[in-house]
Amino acid sequence: MSGAGAEEKGTGKRKRFIPPWFDGGGPDGDVVISTRIRLARNLSGYRFPSYASIAEKEEIFDKAAASFRGSGTSRRKLVCEFEVINVGRIGKLEQHFLVEERVASISLIKGEGSRGVARDSEGKLSVMINEEDHLRIQGMDSGFRPQELWDMASKADDSIGKALKYAYSPRLGFLTACPTNSGTGLRVSCLAHLPGLVLTKTVDQVLQGASQMGVSTRGFLGEHSDILGNIFQLSNRAAMGLSEAEFIDSTCGTIREIINHERAARERLVKEAKLEIGDKISRALGILRNAQLLGFAELLNLTSALRLGISCGLYDGYGADDLNKIVMLGMPAHLQIYISGLDGAPSDLDIVRADLARSFFEEKREKASARSEKSAEKPVKKAVKKVRKKKTAPEA
Repeated sequence: MSGAGAEEKGTGKRKRFIPPWFDGGGPDGDVVISTRIRLARNLSGYRFPSYASIAEKEEIFDKAAASFRGSGTSRRKLVCEFEVINVGRIGKLEQHFLVEERVASISLIKGEGSRGVARDSEGKLSVMINEEDHLRIQGMDSGFRPQELWDMASKADDSIGKALKYAYSPRLGFLTACPTNSGTGLRVSCLAHLPGLVLTKTVDQVLQGASQMGVSTRGFLGEHSDILGNIFQLSNRAAMGLSEAEFIDSTCGTIREIINHERAARERLVKEAKLEIGDKISRALGILRNAQLLGFAELLNLTSALRLGISCGLYDGYGADDLNKIVMLGMPAHLQIYISGLDGAPSDLDIVRADLARSFFEEKREKASARSEKSAEKPVKKAVKKVRKKKTAPEA
């Protein structure tokens, strides 16, 4: 069946409020929110997506989709079962939902022709089809776990490569649309929360040093996005000249140094500015519990103060997983999908986001260490139900 007429499943059943990469756990989770391993691949005999015709993109999409579904001419069993979504055949709201979950990029949804994502049921492994390259294979999970994710992505890459012939040069390695990705096609990236470096005014110095070691900095949602909530995306700049193992060791060694600098900065803040940090936490809570309007950028900045307080032992009202849930639900597409009756206007979203924050933060919670995963979910569901009820109630 062609890409233009293939049956679409939308974005699938939503069994969880947040994806695994944002669950607040994982190694070094006090600094590293999530880790991603990405491999760029192209199919032999086809032009790169930016040069391919609509018909070529459809053929590429159909080939990839068939291999992920284990149908058509490709009967090989991949590492897992994939749900395949043609983003050109779903609404803009669903498209942006996938961007917020980090399985799709802005470039992908702004593209033309057959393009989409394939993802596993756990939410840790996904593939973008016909973005900048024909395939972008990525493994994501919470905390700092590059080796584990490399094993996952590499296994998927090997499996997909047996079903689809990659464009490869013995001299240049894997061929990609952007020369900086050629060679290994590897990108190692981490979302790191660095408020200590920001508040001690040492972040520029540390990140400049990281840049000299080949690690670049992006915003919360990746390339061309802003730094929000003191969250930085750190990743390797080059993909050629070293083996995958060497790139991972080099990049992660530099990120490990940044983690150490951030922890040292936090210790310094607790020692020298404990009162100021406590004041910052109290002010953030005051706004979250009383705001009538709340933009997403402000939500990220306010929860950053609470996140810092949790990691420094200065605040125990909530856990990092709680903050991640409210941040994820506060994203524009998530807010519109989980709270019915929104028209997408920024002013409407800011009102409902504030309602959600007030409902969530109004009650004192027990310490994170005494909670089960099930009990941690209840306040979020309760807040969502409360706001839904408010939105659907008839006006007096």
